Amino acid sequence: MWKTERKVELLAPAGSMEALRAAVQNGCDAVYLGGSMFGARAFANNFDEDEIQEAIAYAHVYGVRVFVTVNTLIREEEFEDCVRYVQFLYEHDVDAVIIQDMGLFSVLHQRFPDMELHASTQMHIHNPQGIRFMESCGASRVVVPRETPLKEIRAYAALGVDLEVFVQGALCVSYSGQCLMSSLTLQRSGNRGECAQNCRMKYQLEKREDGHREILQGKGEYLLSPKDMNTLERVPELIEAGIASFKIEGRMKRPEYVALMVALYRKAIDAYYEGRAFIYDEAVDMQMKKIFNRGFTQGHLFHHYGAQLMNPIRPNHIGVKVGKVIQVTRDKIVIRLQDTLRQQDGIRILQEPKDIGFQVNFLYKDGLLVNHGAAGDIVELDKTVPVVKGSIVLKTSDAQQLQALQKSYEAAPRKVAVYAQFTMQAGKPAVLEIMDEEGRSVRVESDAVCETARRMPLKEERIAAQLKKSGDTPFVFENISYQLDVQGILPIRELNQMRRSALAKLEEQRKILHKQRRILADKQPVIHSIQDAPSLCAVVHTEEQLQACLQEGLDMIFVENRSLYALMKGTEGVYPRMPRVMKEEYPASLMMIQETGGLQAGKVFCDTSLNMTNSHTAAFLLTHGARGISFSLESSLQDCIAIKRCFQERYAVDAPFFYTVYGRAELMLSEYCPINSVICNHTDRNCGLCRQGAAYALLDVKQHRYPILCDEACRTHILHYEVRNHIDSIPEAKQHGIQHFLCTFTIEGAADCHRIITACKAQLQMKQGV
Repeated sequence: MWKTERKVELLAPAGSMEALRAAVQNGCDAVYLGGSMFGARAFANNFDEDEIQEAIAYAHVYGVRVFVTVNTLIREEEFEDCVRYVQFLYEHDVDAVIIQDMGLFSVLHQRFPDMELHASTQMHIHNPQGIRFMESCGASRVVVPRETPLKEIRAYAALGVDLEVFVQGALCVSYSGQCLMSSLTLQRSGNRGECAQNCRMKYQLEKREDGHREILQGKGEYLLSPKDMNTLERVPELIEAGIASFKIEGRMKRPEYVALMVALYRKAIDAYYEGRAFIYDEAVDMQMKKIFNRGFTQGHLFHHYGAQLMNPIRPNHIGVKVGKVIQVTRDKIVIRLQDTLRQQDGIRILQEPKDIGFQVNFLYKDGLLVNHGAAGDIVELDKTVPVVKGSIVLKTSDAQQLQALQKSYEAAPRKVAVYAQFTMQAGKPAVLEIMDEEGRSVRVESDAVCETARRMPLKEERIAAQLKKSGDTPFVFENISYQLDVQGILPIRELNQMRRSALAKLEEQRKILHKQRRILADKQPVIHSIQDAPSLCAVVHTEEQLQACLQEGLDMIFVENRSLYALMKGTEGVYPRMPRVMKEEYPASLMMIQETGGLQAGKVFCDTSLNMTNSHTAAFLLTHGARGISFSLESSLQDCIAIKRCFQERYAVDAPFFYTVYGRAELMLSEYCPINSVICNHTDRNCGLCRQGAAYALLDVKQHRYPILCDEACRTHILHYEVRNHIDSIPEAKQHGIQHFLCTFTIEGAADCHRIITACKAQLQMKQGV
């Protein structure tokens, strides 16, 4: 069995102080948590500044590192507040911060050189170019997308950068950092920690062909809802792939969930390094399902696809089946059990139009109140709402399991090993020296002087009995050595006081891991002015769109379809728009890029998907070869104007900012295909259904129609049901110095393209207020 030199880190979520204790006491190596600002879980029970300090101190005592999420996009007006917040974290000994915003990343690396920076999965780093680039910018770790298969992770690990990989918990159906659905449909940005979980909502698949419209029926209505990742039985393969950190998702989960997942992965990891097999049996599976599951998948890591990946039936916790309703009386629900049900358990009765969920407060068997029923028993519950005979009953919380998990961390069973030497010589104070495994040491002396015993000297056994009374501390004595006068004696209270004093001092030492961190003065990057003439540009997907744009004489045309671009290569003003997921080397030519790895390619135009929401990110992109930068689609015109103004004020040069004035926003980019899933329920890709002439779309409960595009790599692009049309804002944007305007054509025909371009040209000739 091959083993890595460094053990894999077990990284646990902490959405609250209780969850942090649950993670630490069950054996994690590190925790990640969010503060009250700038984290990607705005609705978690996040930590204020006092709680962050408490959390860091608590974790460090046990040798657990603390990472704080600052993994949102930062707006211009809040940038300096964010930097000050990270400085607070830096000065209070946080071990690392997890960053999404590239401008923030750059500023933090320059200002806080001793801070460990992790590139968030929200940065969309998914290829060797991106990993190498972020390493060159100061990243010590990259959190890879959940879409990354294990084969690619092995190759990425060989680059030498620490990789953090999600191994357990909820999955996003879209690439993280690339999902705009919540933001642009419900005004709750996933890139700002406010995701409304549109993927857990109901959708239908619509097919349109030859003027006919059809709603296709699949196995369920939750067409975008993935199962939960569970790779516990694949731990050896994951370790041997070279992963640095196993990440458990779950900052919104209850502490008991965190306790269980950490405990199970701890056992599996330890078993691997000790040369033992970890048995993933039915009992383990049942524990995991009871605490939380939407169905389990091994995800893209192990090429699970379609029905293996998704749960279209229901988007929430399904627990385990506990029985079936066999009768409903006036005041009772009669259930035949197939598993144990106890008082205080939570159940859900599945029925239309809406499930019923509640806690079991009273449970009856044979007319008597009982505290539990076993498999095969017929039990009764009080009926407070209408229930349908034949309904399936799920157990969604197990009171006995929750109590056991609470005990796993409430008693603080985790201990830090220490080693001691006790010296006692007559006529001198006794000396106790304690050292931990990392080399920290403390030394205390007794207040009293050791005396010569008249009758019974103090023996090693008695000294050991007192010194080892460390049960109410985080420590346990592994070994104590002695240097004793044969006839020495010291009051027992002195021994107790020495132990308490020494352990308290060691605990204080362990709270601080990083001393004398440097803070450097700001150093502005050198930005060279790019003086381009004003331009009207377009992104096209089809040949008729391309021909329309050529006929209109647009300044630049970026072609999404690579086969189409190959036919037009060399045409003046026509450039490739590279894929948002890029798995090969970039060409050495001018192009539009949609992901970070493309910044290594040289002179490029940066698309909206690089998430530029502040002038610092703009500067970062320009210093790494950008010839033009698109504003994020999440930035309003006023946001864009502020970015442009602040950039000019700070760097005293102009920059080629591109403002998108027309197009259907791409809301999701996914490796999952709802067309394939509904029509074929296949677990294989590349079915070819999207290339057979029909048009497909998703319909939500309000009958909004989201067009679906599938690209050459069999990835799914879900478009907005509405067109973004900001053409009328062109004069105002021009007045504030924005010179470059972009139209994105996706499903438009040639006539649409001509009409839109004509409208843009008309606005370009107008002045604000005319």
